Amino acid sequence: MARAYSSRQPTYSTSARRGRPSSGRRRARPVGTAPRKRRGPAPVVIIAIVLAAIVLLWVLGKGCSGSQHAQENDRLKTYASQANKPIEQSASIAQQFSTLANSIRSAAKNDIDSKLSQMAKDCRSVAQASAKIKVPLKATDLQPLAQLAYNLRTQGVKEYQTGIMGVLNNTDRAAATASVSKGLTDLVVSDQVLQNYRSALQARLTAAKAGTQVGDPGLFVASVDSASTTAINAYILSIASPASATKSTAVNPSDAIKAYLKNKGVDYSSMSFSVASTSSSDESWKIDAASESGSTPTYFLLHGANGSWTVIDSGTSFTAEKLKSDSAPTDLKPPVTSSN
Repeated sequence: MARAYSSRQPTYSTSARRGRPSSGRRRARPVGTAPRKRRGPAPVVIIAIVLAAIVLLWVLGKGCSGSQHAQENDRLKTYASQANKPIEQSASIAQQFSTLANSIRSAAKNDIDSKLSQMAKDCRSVAQASAKIKVPLKATDLQPLAQLAYNLRTQGVKEYQTGIMGVLNNTDRAAATASVSKGLTDLVVSDQVLQNYRSALQARLTAAKAGTQVGDPGLFVASVDSASTTAINAYILSIASPASATKSTAVNPSDAIKAYLKNKGVDYSSMSFSVASTSSSDESWKIDAASESGSTPTYFLLHGANGSWTVIDSGTSFTAEKLKSDSAPTDLKPPVTSSN
């Protein structure tokens, strides 16, 4: 029997391909050009940029700081220029006060009262003008000193006026003396405070390299010692007219002096008494001294008659002309003092 012929084509299995390793397969490539990998800036560039930014910020900060410092210095100079006005005005009042205080005995009472009233008013105006000044940061701790001093000067002049008019009007001598003492003490303190203020402000202007000079505020009272109890007692005695006070008489010179001081409201408890000078032609005329330890003595012209002594005049010094006007013998020598 003939074998039948098949027209079917032989088939081939793909199982052999499946058995190949996967690494042998070809990968499909994407169509088109492959994108390039993005690269960042180099580390050196980043560091350079950061450093540049830091330097820029430092320069800008320093520039702003320097500008602010210069502005503060300018404000301090402006303040000093404005502060000089009340300083100069107060110095002028101080000069007027000193001149009047040293010539009280020869001035008219009404004139004294009027001048002191005007000074007190002017001192108040100075204090008010000072309070209106714009204070910079560099002077915020100094301005209160100036204000305190100006207020003390206003208060001191008023207290002095009250006391000195009491002395001249021969009213309550003890109260008048206390008022004079309080007024002069306030003025001494104001002098010291303003001098400290001036020094401190000048130092800051110098540190700021400013050429502005702070004016001299002057002195109402020549020295701190002028406000001591002893100095004030002597001052009161020197300006109180003996004719306006009751003459004090006692059996011995020292008791006469004590009575005289008591009449004037002066504390003599710590004073000692000594003879300064005696007339050789008439021993009923003499000059005695009363003083406290370490203080300037006050001298008393005494005249003895009918077994008692009377204080004729007193002061911190005497001259031959003054003794002559008090009817003392010409051979009664004035005591030797620093003023003569």
